[in-house]
Amino acid sequence: MAEMKQRSLEEVKALTGDEAVEIMRQAGIVGAGGGGFPTYFKYARPQPHLIVNATESEPGYWGDKLLHKEHLDEFLLLFEAMKTIFGFEQITLGVHEKDREWYAEYQEHAGDVYDVRYVPDTYALGEEKTLVKHSTESRVPRFVDNPDGTRRPGMPPDVGKVVNNTETLLNVYRALFLGKPLTTKFFTVYGEEVDTKVYEVPIGASLSEVLGIAGLDVENSGHLMVLDGGPYLHDLAIEELGTGDAYVRRMTNSLFVVPLGRQGKEYANIKTELPEEGVVSLVEKVSGVNLPLGGGLLKPATALISEGDEVDYEQKIGDPVDEGFSVGVWASLGGEVSSLDNGIVAIAGGAISQEEAEAEAAPSMSSGTSPRGEAEPFSEADSSG
Repeated sequence: MAEMKQRSLEEVKALTGDEAVEIMRQAGIVGAGGGGFPTYFKYARPQPHLIVNATESEPGYWGDKLLHKEHLDEFLLLFEAMKTIFGFEQITLGVHEKDREWYAEYQEHAGDVYDVRYVPDTYALGEEKTLVKHSTESRVPRFVDNPDGTRRPGMPPDVGKVVNNTETLLNVYRALFLGKPLTTKFFTVYGEEVDTKVYEVPIGASLSEVLGIAGLDVENSGHLMVLDGGPYLHDLAIEELGTGDAYVRRMTNSLFVVPLGRQGKEYANIKTELPEEGVVSLVEKVSGVNLPLGGGLLKPATALISEGDEVDYEQKIGDPVDEGFSVGVWASLGGEVSSLDNGIVAIAGGAISQEEAEAEAAPSMSSGTSPRGEAEPFSEADSSG
């Protein structure tokens, strides 16, 4: 197994494709853009063209743009390394027309292999396929026939493309260059009665605790609900603030606070101001976490700890299994393992109770449908918001 450790650019470039893929798997990296698909699988069968999805289509979001602004050098190092490891013939940064000025520094580094391509300023359901369509001459087929006679939806690899979003690739950089596993999530907090913030938050942290840190009076906000996502695509995370809770998932992109009974799409034209403080880290600033060992497409990792154990931050607590999709799980907070039940590891007592954590796996949207689990794609929001 390729070791999780710090590496120079030359050491990273010396990795084989299989070694880099295994590091991604062990590090626990999944798609941060919403779908949560295991990243390592996209690179197990390399394609000629890597497209970086930097469009961040949901109104009001700032996370990806800030990450690209703050980590330009890291991204350029990663692109150089991945070109060598996976043999990419082209690496493209896909950007909205309205964000040309924001990404002007990237354009300065464009050349024969690395380029920036601008796409229409529209929101697109099925973002990866639309990005391929607008940034290349290829079209992802709607369906593909399998050798056994069945059909499946078409995907970017069917036309020689790998698509990853900004945060996913930053996590790949951290794993390959810094030896750091996935333990945090970057996302925007915005909406009613809360200032717009971009936080780096431990996976498994309480949403109510994060909103309290953001300045919201949670206990007296029963007139508000919280959407995990933006105006177009989201899950109902907290139906009524102050009476329930949920935890930060690997694909949480936003905590969007809206009045009870309002629909997310009513805010399709929302404008937010760039947070002056940039990305604010909440690492070691939350009281507890609840970490899932699997969920959705992910087979549960094998627990490496037991109830009552003391764990350190970034200690490995789950080993990926060989069957199906599975990734390593690492402690996003140091402390005592207060419970290990139903595939959820609570550390430092857990910012929410075990019962509430388990309820995350039960139907929670007002329509009665199940909430989106780890590694499951968004479905378009219903009238619940």
